[in-house]
Amino acid sequence: MLKINFLSSTPLWFFHLIPYKIGECFFINLLSLFIVQVVGGSITDVGKTSSLVSLAAVVAFILWGNLSDQLGSRRPFLILGYVGFSLCMGLISVADNLIQVQQCSIVAGFLMAAIIPVSTALLLETVPEKQWSQSLGRFYLIGSWSFVIALIGGGIWQEVFSDLWGSVSAMRSLFVFAAGVSLLSLILCLMWVQEPQQVRSTRSFSPLLLGRLSVAVIERGVLFYPSRMIYFILRPEWLTQIQQQIYSPLNLYYICSALLFLAIQIVYLAFPIFLAEVLGATNSLIFLIVFGKALIEAFLYFPIGQFAQKHDSIKLLTWVTAVRVGIFMIFTILALLKPTPVSLVIIGFAHLFTGFTWAVINVASTLSVARLATKGEEGMALGVYNSIIGVATILGSLVSGYLAASFGYSVCFATGTLLTGLTVVCFWLLEFIMEKGSETMPSLR
Repeated sequence: MLKINFLSSTPLWFFHLIPYKIGECFFINLLSLFIVQVVGGSITDVGKTSSLVSLAAVVAFILWGNLSDQLGSRRPFLILGYVGFSLCMGLISVADNLIQVQQCSIVAGFLMAAIIPVSTALLLETVPEKQWSQSLGRFYLIGSWSFVIALIGGGIWQEVFSDLWGSVSAMRSLFVFAAGVSLLSLILCLMWVQEPQQVRSTRSFSPLLLGRLSVAVIERGVLFYPSRMIYFILRPEWLTQIQQQIYSPLNLYYICSALLFLAIQIVYLAFPIFLAEVLGATNSLIFLIVFGKALIEAFLYFPIGQFAQKHDSIKLLTWVTAVRVGIFMIFTILALLKPTPVSLVIIGFAHLFTGFTWAVINVASTLSVARLATKGEEGMALGVYNSIIGVATILGSLVSGYLAASFGYSVCFATGTLLTGLTVVCFWLLEFIMEKGSETMPSLR
């Protein structure tokens, strides 16, 4: 009954994104492995590539959003995104050197940045405002489960075709598949997506969106996080806002968030390469490990959103970040010890817990920004927040690649662990500041 209600109450055009999201999942999860295993790149090259892709997405995010508003049209940007992404995936599948992979990946990051933000804007313009919260929930839920489906299919594909064709051909064929399914999304877009009757050039934050603005992405997707920025909440006056309230709890929270996402990226950029090179995991097993975490996230986003809505979001972030410290410590210890088959079992189970913590971080962080922001400026605050963590992931990619290549994975993971521990302290201090100034500062309750 619930499934029937979900399908009947969800606009048909939401589902045109599913094939693209599957292809995007392959791109995100295979890129680092492809660079190292196919074109002979290093972990440093992985870090540089992810930073360049993220930087391209930051620029494109602003460009596509503003341009689509000015032209009063949405579909052309979706079409551009699908065609460009498909072409780039096809070119990567036949690339035989690092430069070609980097060039195609950067262009892909630039073009794919148009798809989700423009789709989100299209949702707001075609769905009544009273239904925004539920519709955004369904929109991101479809994306989450598309990732889960892709991870299952990708893992099976790698396991079967690596034996038949070899691991290199199996990876190349997945990029070909990513190109094909993106074109399927293009066809569905032409069939199902209609231009809105009126494009709204300005949008304000609605309390109904609390807990729904976070995009469900797996950790490897963080390297493309800037392309997930919801452009309609960005305002050009964000620097003025920061300067005017430089010591405010909100700005302190920005610092905590930047530190947290820097630590996350330092650990997770190197994570799949560590699994393959040190622990000897096959590509299909890496897909399986990521799948378990993504599955937990997909199930937990809505219940955690309801729970976080009624509780202190900063305190939630403090606790789950502390759990992250324990998880990253396990990664560090395993990197120091001699690898065994048991190591893969341990790291697989530890990684499952990151699904829970990531779901909490994704929801509670958005809630915290909205609650700490000055009334009427929530939209700008969320835009600043997404921009800051976008920059943090770019820096984290470079740092991760350098540390892993120069000092080894144990130092890389240990650095991420220490920074995560420092983030816990920062969140705790922010809690203390909020309690002391509760009479004059915005409440997180």
